[in-house]
Amino acid sequence: MFVARGFKSLDLLDRLMTTNPYTALLAVSALTFALAACSADPAANASVSTPQPLASAANDGVPNDARAKSTDIPPGFSSYASESIGDNKQCVVGAAVDDDGMNQRPVAYVAETSGKALWTRTLELPTQTYQSRATHCVREADSVYVLLQSDTQPQQASSQTLLRVVRLALGDGAVQGQADVPVPGVKDPVSAWVEEGAQGLRWSNGGLIVSGQYYRLDDSDRRSTFQVGLKPDLKS
Repeated sequence: MFVARGFKSLDLLDRLMTTNPYTALLAVSALTFALAACSADPAANASVSTPQPLASAANDGVPNDARAKSTDIPPGFSSYASESIGDNKQCVVGAAVDDDGMNQRPVAYVAETSGKALWTRTLELPTQTYQSRATHCVREADSVYVLLQSDTQPQQASSQTLLRVVRLALGDGAVQGQADVPVPGVKDPVSAWVEEGAQGLRWSNGGLIVSGQYYRLDDSDRRSTFQVGLKPDLKS
């Protein structure tokens, strides 16, 4: 049952049917047409829905582009080292440059011994650096550890070389963690580097060992050696 618009009650409609049936039929027809139009109007029948929150990526500090898996080796790539990591696989590290041969970006990938890449990862530049290269690689369990050597300025005389280790998943190269490599016992600004060879980045006694050289910026002619150990999760 419903109360027709323009009528106060059904009694009024009954009286109209009795006194003037033709007018009453016109009124009922108009009402029926109006109700049909309302039913056909999407706006009249639209329901109000509660907005749903947008899905967000996990807040794990990992850049989104670091999650994508690719097997393409970037153009302009040069290898700095290639290490056998078992299971008929090798870890290859190096850098890719832009079209004019400048601005190195660190690259690491795992390949079959045949050379076919299983995944390739172009890594993020550390903060306050303009170029970087991946120079060493070592595997432990289901992770691959890559050493980055990054420059802060194009001018070599005033630039620092900073060291960082990035932990990647063996299966797909996803970034699992990263940490800067400090020179132990030195608080002054320094420039540090690691020479080529497996001794520069190695696994020993349940931890990662980084061995290299450094100089203080205010005494660049004096070279010193250092060695520092990092935990497997790269957390201090």
